Amino acid sequence: MQIGPTIAKAIASQVHVSLANASTIAEKAVGANAHAAAVRIGVVHGFLVYMALILDGNNNFHGVIVDAGNGKVLTSSQMSFAALMRSGMGMMMGNGIYH
Repeated sequence: MQIGPTIAKAIASQVHVSLANASTIAEKAVGANAHAAAVRIGVVHGFLVYMALILDGNNNFHGVIVDAGNGKVLTSSQMSFAALMRSGMGMMMGNGIYH
């Protein structure tokens, strides 16, 4: 029996917010003229979330975590460019700024 499809269905049943909606939610949390540079789904502290890297109107980066189940912003914080580089863009690699 293949377990992959079963796990995928179980995870999908918990995702009630699309990636596009999570991106919009994260942009709005940062403010006017904010744009998503990258968004991905992942697990943080055992919770299924979207991790978004948002660029604000002043070209500052923000890390925003959105709950994949209910769309609530769990955290949002500005990141320095140096912190972003130190992280090795860890959000996209699955290791770094959110762990």
